[in-house]
Amino acid sequence: MKLKKYISLFIASCSCVWATSCLGDLDQEPILDKSSASIHNEADCQAFLAKIYSGFGLSGNSSDPNVEPDLQGGDQGSLVFLRGLLSMQLFPTDEAIWNWTDEGIVELCEIDWDYTLPYAYTFYQRAMLNVRYCKEFLDVYHADSDIKDIQKYRDQVRGLRAMNYYYLIDLYRNPGVVWDDSPTDDKSWKPSQIGAEALFEKVVNELVDLSENGDLDETPSMATYGRITKPVINTLLAKMYLNAEVYTGTPMYDKAATYAKKVIDAGFGLEDNYANLFCGENHLTGIHKNEIIYAIPFDNVNAKSYGSTIVLTAGAFGGDLDQTWFGMSSSWTCLKPTRQMIEFFDESPDAGTDSHGSRIKKDKRYAFYDGTGKRTPESKMQDWDSGYLCYKFTNLGWDGAAVTPTPDPNTDFPLFRLADIYLIYAECAVRNAAGTSKEQAVEYVNRLRERAYGDQSGNISLSDLSLDFILDERARELYWEGQRRSDLVRFGKFTRDYAWAYKGGTLEGVANLDSRFNVYPISDRDLTANPNLKQNTGYESLK
Repeated sequence: MKLKKYISLFIASCSCVWATSCLGDLDQEPILDKSSASIHNEADCQAFLAKIYSGFGLSGNSSDPNVEPDLQGGDQGSLVFLRGLLSMQLFPTDEAIWNWTDEGIVELCEIDWDYTLPYAYTFYQRAMLNVRYCKEFLDVYHADSDIKDIQKYRDQVRGLRAMNYYYLIDLYRNPGVVWDDSPTDDKSWKPSQIGAEALFEKVVNELVDLSENGDLDETPSMATYGRITKPVINTLLAKMYLNAEVYTGTPMYDKAATYAKKVIDAGFGLEDNYANLFCGENHLTGIHKNEIIYAIPFDNVNAKSYGSTIVLTAGAFGGDLDQTWFGMSSSWTCLKPTRQMIEFFDESPDAGTDSHGSRIKKDKRYAFYDGTGKRTPESKMQDWDSGYLCYKFTNLGWDGAAVTPTPDPNTDFPLFRLADIYLIYAECAVRNAAGTSKEQAVEYVNRLRERAYGDQSGNISLSDLSLDFILDERARELYWEGQRRSDLVRFGKFTRDYAWAYKGGTLEGVANLDSRFNVYPISDRDLTANPNLKQNTGYESLK
């Protein structure tokens, strides 16, 4: 049995332990009976830790009466952290559209939502539940516990809490706060907001303490795959500081570059074959080059959900793009790249056709299917036959090895990887961050492009390095990895001066929209349940 399977079994074990609903989380009874000494043992501690880790890839109980009826059963995928993140980061951008008109999806694709947006509710609830679990763990398993490695477990949980808050700040800017001093065992207590700047400082201070003093592994290895390590903490710091001007109004690119360099120096390397990063055996990067800094593990048996990488595999396959070519026995015919996404690769020369007769590019990051030249790039919603299709994520084996197709993928989701860190450093250099070198930035970018092109023909020079180039290169390298909306907001192009398909409700797109869409609303249901919360600017009334 491969190590990945042990990881998946560890995560799946939580399905029978600590079970609670995914929604209405802060109104629940305490997760544990804190008067019981029976929980203070290694097995229960690890089971609870597994529950917290699983909060990124699994959903919870579909039959719980506390869950909204329309969010049970077949729609339970919307409760999964990863699916919520992908939906909110991909669909309102130039990367992709969802082919079907599921509730809330059209609003996302058209950037035309209000505070009744379903995903604004479900993702907030999922992330806040994750935070609640972290608080409960830290309350129960104290640093003076006699459980072996308890300090490492506590520091991992602190890192997971900070990771949830990174995404909550990025999407909502000013969510409610559940922290060490929150009286979560009091059912009448409800979290309040402290403001984006204060929350940013709280989370950053936690991360800095973990980076400098935490009992966490410092170098990547197969043993730390899918776990919080010091490089994961430093990655979060790099990303928090990279977006600090958006979150707080104060640019902090110097600090972003500092922490990006710490990650680069930790011992990671680029995987030789880009496709291996997104295949059904991508955990093996932990043996070869350790490019994946943090992954959300999935497999076809023990860690699967409707919100896993099935969204990026089965979701993208179907019709004349046969799912069995890529190791899947299921297809959803839902997820398609936009024409604008295809055009980012116009710079790369054609390199013939693949075994299915579809055009390929010299840039191997180009993973789009044109149906032997019969499909046109323009994707239309509710029309699966329009547009190119995408096979970036597959369920194939290492180096494209054939596998027996399965209905759910074994493909892990690479939440953070070294390529992103290279591009963060390069962006900071272009923004003239202290301690950076533009020559070093060009070298990092060219490492990515040499892997993509197979030689130096795609390399750039110092004169090519610009913010526009960085934004486009991030699209080419990181598409469908849950980064794009944040990038467009940081570069000032999400609501201004840039049109793409369906933005604003037309196929051609609308360049300029109200700036309120740079932040998601707090759901009306959360506002009703918790009078301590205040709505984000621009969403005070229904449209």
